[in-house]
Amino acid sequence: MENSFIDEMLLEIEANEEKMQLKHADFLLKEIAGLNSEISKILKQAEEEKALIEEWSISRSSKLNDRVEWLTRKLQAFMDQEYPETRSLDLAHGQLLRRKQIEKIVVEDLELFMQNNNLSDLITTSPEVIKPDLKKIKAFYQMSKKIPLGTSLVESTDKFSIKIKNGETNGTET
Repeated sequence: MENSFIDEMLLEIEANEEKMQLKHADFLLKEIAGLNSEISKILKQAEEEKALIEEWSISRSSKLNDRVEWLTRKLQAFMDQEYPETRSLDLAHGQLLRRKQIEKIVVEDLELFMQNNNLSDLITTSPEVIKPDLKKIKAFYQMSKKIPLGTSLVESTDKFSIKIKNGETNGTET
C-alpha cells in the first residue's frame, strides 16, 4: 500500500511538474512574443526618426545651397562688372573662373531639315537610317554662317565657377 501511495504521489508530482513545464514553456513563448513586439516598435521608431533627420538635413542643406548659389551669383556679377575681360582671378581663399563655352547646333524640325538643298553634306547615312550629323552641320555653319533649315543655333555662354582652396568647386552656367 505504501508503495502505491508513494507511487501515486510521485505520479501526481510528475503530472504537476509536466503541467508546470508546459506553463513555463508557454510563459517563455509569451515573453518572446512581447520582446519581438518591442523590437518591432523600436525599429519602427528608429525608421521614423531617420526620416525626420533626413527631412531636417535636406531642409538645412537646401537653405545653405540657396545661400551658396546667391553668393556665387554675387561673385559672378562682381567679376562681370569689375573684371569683364579677365578669365580668372586668384584670391586668398579660392579662384573665380570664367570659361568660354562652344556654340551648339540643334535640329529642332527633322522634316524641315530634310528639305535642305545641300542635305547630303549635312547627314550621315547608315543602312536605311538617315540622321543629321551635328559635326557636319556645325562645320557648314562655320563656313557659310548660314543655319540650315530645321536647325537652330544655341549661342555659347561663359561658364562661371568658383574654386575654393581646399579643393571644392562650385560651377554655375550663365
